[in-house]
Amino acid sequence: MRLRGNAEGTLDAKGRAAVPTKFRPMFEGQQDLVLWEPQGLAQPFLMLSTGEYFDGIAEREYAQADKHDRQEILHDILGHMDEIELDSAGRFVIPDKYCAKAGFRRGEKLFFLANRAYMEIWSLEIWRQREAARQQARSLLDYTPDPGRTQEAGCRTQEETQEADA
Repeated sequence: MRLRGNAEGTLDAKGRAAVPTKFRPMFEGQQDLVLWEPQGLAQPFLMLSTGEYFDGIAEREYAQADKHDRQEILHDILGHMDEIELDSAGRFVIPDKYCAKAGFRRGEKLFFLANRAYMEIWSLEIWRQREAARQQARSLLDYTPDPGRTQEAGCRTQEETQEADA
């Protein structure tokens, strides 16, 4: 299963979301769909994929972990997922416990981001805040000098800096 792209959707009044139409063929007929709430991330979102995919993650993490951390890994991965079923319209219920942790509200827009073997599900509002913060950080790091400037690497002289700050 290879997922690419993104789409918007809505969490309905019954706590259901529909897999976006463009992604539905990847999930239809799958008997082992799992919704996972990743732990320890700065921003909340959910992940949707097959149980086989998430079992593979758990097995790799477990094998690489120190023996004292193995139980925590199982708690963090397997303990925060639920099997789901798609109805005939491609909808699935997002349990309230996950909605609360991911910041989803009924009637709110969701953002679905394909990520190869799984799909991330974000609150559209949180996703937009995240992207705005990323753009701002990039703009601070990616200073492109004005091609008409004569100073090396586009740096301002002390006088230009003082004029700009005034």
